[in-house]
Amino acid sequence: MLYRFPPAPAEATDPSFLTGETETFAKLKIESKTGKRTVLMTEHTLIFVMKGTKLLHFPGETLRVSPGEVILLRKGIYVMAEYIEGGLDFEAMMLFLPVKLLRSLEMTNSSVNKRLSEPCLIFPVTALTDGFKAGLRNYFENPPSNFEVLLPLKQKEILLLLLSGRYGEKVKEFICSAVSAEPTDIAFVVNKYLLQPVSIAELASLANCSLATFKRGFQQLHQSSPRIWINGQRLRHGYLLLQNTVKPVVEVAMNCGLENASYFIRLFKKEYGCTPTELRAKITIE
Repeated sequence: MLYRFPPAPAEATDPSFLTGETETFAKLKIESKTGKRTVLMTEHTLIFVMKGTKLLHFPGETLRVSPGEVILLRKGIYVMAEYIEGGLDFEAMMLFLPVKLLRSLEMTNSSVNKRLSEPCLIFPVTALTDGFKAGLRNYFENPPSNFEVLLPLKQKEILLLLLSGRYGEKVKEFICSAVSAEPTDIAFVVNKYLLQPVSIAELASLANCSLATFKRGFQQLHQSSPRIWINGQRLRHGYLLLQNTVKPVVEVAMNCGLENASYFIRLFKKEYGCTPTELRAKITIE
């Protein structure tokens, strides 16, 4: 199952979120047991680990983030877990950084590489970022009456602190890459998330463009609407899995980026004239 985070919309009555009328600003996460989940981060996010260890699982490696570090995480899909020491809860704060905020910083240096491969930056906390962390933590227990005005300033404050620090150039590169909205980004995002259960609107967001712009750019690339082309690619992948594996149909659907198995079966029959089960029966007979 793919979890969306932050959820849209977050519950305004949930005290673990700092939520305004139109935006979710931050989340205080406290866990008492370990868990591993696949998460679509719908916003670029700054994560402060307070207790325990945050684990980010990538192919071939696992990154560990401790309370002495800050992580700047690009929006996208990640496999995450928490490591909890005996007798302690895991605790972390997440500050969400929407693209409109990052663009307001006007990072315009043309020499910066806008297509960085790294999904995140991890760097040690400083006295200034530690002070910021402590101040933000207080907002969850004693939110000021005008926090909707203050929190956009807090978002900008931490970014300016990071830009002025030892890792400022890396942060600048991250921001430039995170707000990039070049035509090639559409193809890059679609190829990366083709077999993930993300919607067309989520793909547009990951490419930093509006839904209308995404559809127009996609049409120019593939001479097809996104839904028709993407479903066609997913069904072809499903056909190969049905031919060459014994995975259940539900699992095949998930592996194709379609969480609803009934929808997958309906699309498959429309495309190939038979259900996945009927296809396997034909293959067995042949």
